[in-house]
Amino acid sequence: MNSIPLGVLVVDDETRQRRGLAAMVRELRPEYEVWEAKNGKDALTISLSKPIQIVFTDIQMPIMNGLEYLQQLRTSGQHETKVILVTVYQEFSYAQQAVRYGANDYLVKPVQSQQLIEVIQHMEKIIVEEQEALIGNQTALNQIEQSMPAFVEHLFSKCVTDKLQPNEKILLKSHFGWRGVGEVLALGASAAHPEDIHMWDSQLRNTVVEILRPWASSVVFPLESRKDHVVAVVNWKDRAESKEAKSALQAGLKKLEQQQAISIWFAWGQPFDFDEMQINQSHEKAVGLISMRFYTPHIRCLNLVVSDDEQPVQEMSAHEQRAFFKFIESAISNGEPDQLLGQVKNFIGQVTQGYPAPEALKAKLVHLLLVSLQRLNIGWSEEVYSRFSERLNKAVEGATYLRNLEDGVATWLKELILELHSGSKGEPIMNKCKEFLDAHLHEDLSLEIVARRFHYNASYFSILFKNYFGLSFTEYMVKLRMQKAQHLLLHTDAKVAEISRQVGYKDIKYFFKVFKKNVMHTPEEFRRKFN
Repeated sequence: MNSIPLGVLVVDDETRQRRGLAAMVRELRPEYEVWEAKNGKDALTISLSKPIQIVFTDIQMPIMNGLEYLQQLRTSGQHETKVILVTVYQEFSYAQQAVRYGANDYLVKPVQSQQLIEVIQHMEKIIVEEQEALIGNQTALNQIEQSMPAFVEHLFSKCVTDKLQPNEKILLKSHFGWRGVGEVLALGASAAHPEDIHMWDSQLRNTVVEILRPWASSVVFPLESRKDHVVAVVNWKDRAESKEAKSALQAGLKKLEQQQAISIWFAWGQPFDFDEMQINQSHEKAVGLISMRFYTPHIRCLNLVVSDDEQPVQEMSAHEQRAFFKFIESAISNGEPDQLLGQVKNFIGQVTQGYPAPEALKAKLVHLLLVSLQRLNIGWSEEVYSRFSERLNKAVEGATYLRNLEDGVATWLKELILELHSGSKGEPIMNKCKEFLDAHLHEDLSLEIVARRFHYNASYFSILFKNYFGLSFTEYMVKLRMQKAQHLLLHTDAKVAEISRQVGYKDIKYFFKVFKKNVMHTPEEFRRKFN
């Protein structure tokens, strides 16, 4: 096999199936790099940005299915990538069709280890034969030259995370005669629409390289653990001029923000001489500082506001913990969410002095709240307790900023109190609510209107609604209207404008926009393609 391990992508919307197959690949080929994607759209993004040679993909998936992914992959020019369809027996005809589209093989679920190793070995043989056929001609040399930047990024990505193999260390040192002092720069960015991140990613990377070019050589690559972050390894030509370079970079990034309507933040690690250990330490420092944006979301350069010394979460004394538990238990038992939230905010303010690592803060908060919940001795079933534990973990772990953390905990506390004091009283009301919404979908409905219809306060009704349906009122209405619109498009000859009115959209342009966003097709395209 190649001296450079192959990259494998496993695509399946079913988490258990995806992780199981990925684990089998890792067990059979520990040296391989294995990525995962939950739909064809994510798979296409990874395929075009990562060194992927073999793809195992399911067929039936939301957003973009396996056949659409395969077609777009080939259209994009990725003809060398080996694609294996993983399908169930009933989808055998799809697998045959996919082979005509350019799939290399297929497997039938459940995938057995022996079947998998045979397919992997077959693909390896094909890849080796193709590579050997390329050696010795100019086309092969050109392709190697074109792929070198991606390979360099791959090596540096492993270098900053201290994952280089001995032979890769030798390769890196032999190809790069960098000397003097360097620094690692970590950058993050966010857009108004998170799905647009990939559109500006390459521009951000190119901007960093071009701005720093007069003062430094740079290699910029994505941070694998965070899709919205990139890392640059910078080699200063003259360390004395680095301050000027950093000022120029900050000005250039500000200009890019204004042009692209995005937010950019960054942090520098400590200077290093060029050895792997120091690069890794500088990387850890830069990425650690980047995470401090949790506390300061409006600051661009995190080095300016965060201490260089990492601070621990402030510990509470035994007396303070007892007082905290007592207050939490009293507030939950008495159904006082506003008072309870105030106490939680006071606690967060107490333990965040000195900017402790956000993950440590989150873990501490989850621990104290769950201990408080256990101390109440509510008598819940294991299923209910696990559900609330999972909700708390999701609310806390998903908090991007401190204010999101406070809001997430507030929502969880309100849901908790509602469960304790309302039980399942909301279920009959929500069943009637669903019938009402189905029958009045064409009307201009709002949360407030529906809440009044059932004699509820809007805020209280919102919590009941979210608990029962698992979606906000707005999200549920969009889902319901899109389902009805799709049904009418496929089963009636009604004009799109009439369907728009029937599902509650008076503005047909807005209906088109919402439909395209949720269904990935315009109404006319959907009718033509699926009718």
